[in-house]
Amino acid sequence: MAMKRANGTGTVYKMKHKALRKPYQAVVTLGYNSEGKPLRKSIGTFATQKEAYNALSAYDANAPQYEVKDTTFGQCWEWMIEDKTRLGVNLAKSGYVYNKPKVEHLMRVPIKDIRLTHLQDIIDRYSDMSRTALSQIKTVLKSTFDVAIKNDIVDKNYASLVTLPAKPKSDMHKPFTPAEIYKLWKLSDTDRNARVLLTCVYTGMRPGEIQKIKLKDVHIKEHYMIGGIKTEAGKNRIIPIADCIMPFIKEWYRKSSFERGEYLMPSDIPKNLRPALSVYLNRKFDDHRPHDARHTCATLLIHIGVAESTVKTILGHRHSDVTNQVYVHRDATVLVDAVNKLPSRDELLRDEFQALTYARG
Repeated sequence: MAMKRANGTGTVYKMKHKALRKPYQAVVTLGYNSEGKPLRKSIGTFATQKEAYNALSAYDANAPQYEVKDTTFGQCWEWMIEDKTRLGVNLAKSGYVYNKPKVEHLMRVPIKDIRLTHLQDIIDRYSDMSRTALSQIKTVLKSTFDVAIKNDIVDKNYASLVTLPAKPKSDMHKPFTPAEIYKLWKLSDTDRNARVLLTCVYTGMRPGEIQKIKLKDVHIKEHYMIGGIKTEAGKNRIIPIADCIMPFIKEWYRKSSFERGEYLMPSDIPKNLRPALSVYLNRKFDDHRPHDARHTCATLLIHIGVAESTVKTILGHRHSDVTNQVYVHRDATVLVDAVNKLPSRDELLRDEFQALTYARG
């Protein structure tokens, strides 16, 4: 409930929608719109009511100086978090919570004193992280400056000018060699992570796609599933099941059905599958990522001479040849036949596959 001060001197609210470290919000009225509604501006959130009133008094004493000179990056960060919370943004998933320690040294700095060089230094400091992670850091910086601009604290968003490093070679996908796929087969006897990766190798699925396959979309008798994410061509596509990985699919199907689950993946498969696979690959292999399994599928299919249109359909890539696309989509057996041509466990030991090497790309 709001607590009133004299007209025009601001108001203090206690926010009660959830437990907050700083629940008291100090708000001032800047003016009124054409309909007579007040145009309000938050000057910050505070741990106690007294701190909020002190902030209003400081604002009253010299509002322009207070806004421009004393408003810190940390205060703008708090405003930004409030805005994201109102919009229902998942702060943890979006990287705001995770990346806060990386900008902690800026929290007490007046945001008007922060320049591009300060922000670029943060990106450069963490340049060994993935491009996705660096893009997240840039996003939280940009969002903080956006709020400062919205509140007339600064007039330029330096974060939007930050340069991300060139995509390093290590970010590019490297297919598993036949020897490495054989190693996965040996590990799969006792290791569920190996079974998941092999399923991605022989279907071309992403880890995120395999988690979203629903039981009702698994057609074991016909040897295919329906699923996919990302692009229009990739969504709700036919995903063929090779004979060699059918035991994995049947096992997961049985477990999940027993648990009365909705999805193919049973409860013993980690919810955060991709990070779990990354950790696993770091322990078991040299320089591999979960997405490399999908890239392996494409590389092997091309190597054994499967038609390009069929490879694109299996991976969910868009066709330039619409006629071929329609034909292949209508006939799931074409896709099943293709993945059954991929080398099974014992076939990987053949000389023709052992000699096969790939260029990273």
